[in-house]
Amino acid sequence: MKGMLICGVVSCIPTLEIQNDRDYPWFEPSEIRKVTAMAGIKSRRKADESTCTSDLCAAAATKLLNNLGWDPASVDGLILVTQTSDYVMPSTSCMLQHRLGLSQACASFDVSLGCSAYVYGLWLSNSLLMAGACHRMLLLTGETPSKFVNPKDRATALLFGDAGTATALEASQEAMVAHYIMMTDGKGAADLIVPGGGFRNRFPQDESQYCVAMDGGHIFDFTRSRVPSLIQDMLDFSGKEIASYDYFVFHQANEYLIKFMASKAGINMIKVPLSIDRFGNTGAASVPLTLTLAGLPKVNKEYFDVMFLGYGVGLSWGAVSISVPKNCVLDNIEYQPVREHIFQT
Repeated sequence: MKGMLICGVVSCIPTLEIQNDRDYPWFEPSEIRKVTAMAGIKSRRKADESTCTSDLCAAAATKLLNNLGWDPASVDGLILVTQTSDYVMPSTSCMLQHRLGLSQACASFDVSLGCSAYVYGLWLSNSLLMAGACHRMLLLTGETPSKFVNPKDRATALLFGDAGTATALEASQEAMVAHYIMMTDGKGAADLIVPGGGFRNRFPQDESQYCVAMDGGHIFDFTRSRVPSLIQDMLDFSGKEIASYDYFVFHQANEYLIKFMASKAGINMIKVPLSIDRFGNTGAASVPLTLTLAGLPKVNKEYFDVMFLGYGVGLSWGAVSISVPKNCVLDNIEYQPVREHIFQT
């Protein structure tokens, strides 16, 4: 695809830091050390009870619009990609359109995806911008998984963190070509699932079904088998070599797997920024969060070549090979809770 510039990215994290080796006294220290050694997660951020994904994304978007000097009325497309919406209905994106002061002529909609969210979100946005359906867009991705994780579940309690992000995208005839690969395998849906609370199982008697359940072995094997071939497929599709990329930004689910996949593809870890040690698995937010924390390399060229890789819940996975302009604005902020929200029940 052509015609899309990434103008800026801002990520937003809660202020409350949770440390695995301090805040889970009901787990044996050996269990915590095992998770830390394998997944690489030492600490995470947790939103308070009144803070939702929309709050984190709204704060990131407000900061981004200010950083770029964009008039909110100039944004004519808004996509929110999350699996932790504020309500079953209405769409959280509609409330965000109002909260951010965007025009009523702004097309706004939600997309329910997790780990592959950023790749799919860029693909959707690029499609709309290239077609002329939109001219300026906000892509918001984020999760507050702390709200559906059972703190006593050894398989998930030490893994997930909360974050929200905003990416500013603009139609441009000067934009470089971007390449996308998106994949789906729904037979693995039960490998990472919140079984209760939806309309299939609205009010389960077992309250644990309101929490996420994960088959860690299946997810591990899926990632190890599918993502290396995804990297090679993208290299073949884009016609580029490993050496031509400045960054490979992986979904932050497991540090051991990221290093394994990078090594298997022949990628030097200096090109692989990590945020999982400090923020855990932030789902939809993990790729743009990691990009904002890494910054862009200090080299003398107009564009940076980046491959974004998302994979997990769904099962859904994908990659985008894209050029990011050197003047792309990257920022990271902490969220200060606001008690008065735009919409309350």
